Amino acid sequence: MPKPEMPTAAMTRAIALFRAGKPGAAGAACREVLAEDTDHPTALELLGLIEGMQGDVDEARTLLERANELRPDRPELLNNLAIACRKSSDPAAAIRYLRRALKRHPTFAPAWHTLALTQQQMGDYQGALESQERVTSLEPEQAEAWSNLAQIREALNQPVAAAEAAERALALEADNVLSNMVLARVEIRQGAADAACARLQRTLTRDDLLRNHEIILRQLLGTAFDRLGQTDEAFAAFTEANRLQARDYHAAYTITEGPYALPAIRRIGDYLREGRLDTAPADVDDGYPPPIFLLGFPRSGTTLLDRMLSAHPQLISIEEQETLVDLQRDFVLPPDGLDRLAGLEPTEAALYRQAYRRRLADLVDLSTLGPERRIIDKLPLNTIFLPLIGRIFPDARILLALRDPRDVCLSCFMQSFSLNAAMAHFLDPELTVEYYREVMALGLDTLERWPLRVHQIRYEDLVVDPPATIGAALDFLGLPWDDTVLDYRSDLAGSRIATPSYTQVSEPIYRRAVGRWRRYAEPLSAVLESLTPMVERLGYESGEGIANDDSL
Repeated sequence: MPKPEMPTAAMTRAIALFRAGKPGAAGAACREVLAEDTDHPTALELLGLIEGMQGDVDEARTLLERANELRPDRPELLNNLAIACRKSSDPAAAIRYLRRALKRHPTFAPAWHTLALTQQQMGDYQGALESQERVTSLEPEQAEAWSNLAQIREALNQPVAAAEAAERALALEADNVLSNMVLARVEIRQGAADAACARLQRTLTRDDLLRNHEIILRQLLGTAFDRLGQTDEAFAAFTEANRLQARDYHAAYTITEGPYALPAIRRIGDYLREGRLDTAPADVDDGYPPPIFLLGFPRSGTTLLDRMLSAHPQLISIEEQETLVDLQRDFVLPPDGLDRLAGLEPTEAALYRQAYRRRLADLVDLSTLGPERRIIDKLPLNTIFLPLIGRIFPDARILLALRDPRDVCLSCFMQSFSLNAAMAHFLDPELTVEYYREVMALGLDTLERWPLRVHQIRYEDLVVDPPATIGAALDFLGLPWDDTVLDYRSDLAGSRIATPSYTQVSEPIYRRAVGRWRRYAEPLSAVLESLTPMVERLGYESGEGIANDDSL
């Protein structure tokens, strides 16, 4: 039975302080109660809620779990506990608590809302859509419910339905920020960049914007200005958005450790160029088809290429998943890791291949794939780990996406990425160029030194002649032509693309981004010259695409 609870003056004071917007004082009053009764359910629950609000999600979860043991299955408590689990990177536990709450209280809208957010966190956007629709059916007069639904529909490439949901939110709350963001995205996608500009500039005049909302709004404003050909205004908007993001994410921006950091990239490159890694071993035959890696650099057309290829009935893609963590852990992070890689025995390499296949199996149900199906492992920055791929998977088929370095670096600077140790380099033009040079030089040097099977695919060729470019890639993979690769957009509505390129990929193939750097030559003048060696190495002296060539 639930534990009986005696009212106390301290608990009454704690609740009053919390309702008055004084969580710190309310928390202190809760601790007074718990000093007298360590199992006071209300004190545990309120203190857990306060700890979660103040950022200590692990402590919040501990307190709320104990409160739930004492007074189990109250929907408000289960919802708060799920929020703490979600924020502590345990979405599976959050789902369990929410399902329990909704089984007993199926009309409790806050739990459906938290469930939608958690499903988004887990990549289940279809599930999130269904959960958020329950919220709008239960609380049709709540603007937040409609704005959240609008965001999910826009992420699922349903722009018309997204706009309808956003308009419902604005009818209830005229200045709803999230709905204006969605409508601006839709307007940009539909060619109404002038309307998007006006909407975004109007929204940016608010003095109560959250910092992350301002960053997104300025990124969108830059995109709208770019579509309108207003280069100076676009560059200024992107610069300000990146400045705000760099300030808010200072730790990620300055990080220098880890497999994607510049010191690690330079260490691998030096080791390779000094000849301390032997030539890649001979092909292996362990009964499995050679893996396919789609590499390059972010914003080189990898998402478009991936979507077209994965429309082929014999190809399936795992999009931007970390499948090489075992190699990074053992060969990049330890000081002697590269020495160990150089001396790796064939039997040891086979174990790493098995570990890689197990990771694929966690992402794709391999039992459902026919014998002819192949998996595309698409993560552009795995270019950094080409020496590792070459040693462990000498039979791999490597698709290398290339694009004019000037367009790549500009596009990275203009794009809104979720920051991590790699993406944080793109907040500054000079750092973007430095990172590009180091990553691509390492990849190209590896392919020049080792006899790996590689096929270059230039973005400029892809957008000018998709059939010929994709056909050559399929020939390289030993696959027949299939017309579905040109009809890839038919499957995009209602599907989630887990990269920032999802809005561009949902459009018909366009050429407007080829040579875009020329419009930004003046604001980029300080960094363009340092890209010249890589521009020439890739054959882009004129800034135009060249014919495909399987060799580097």
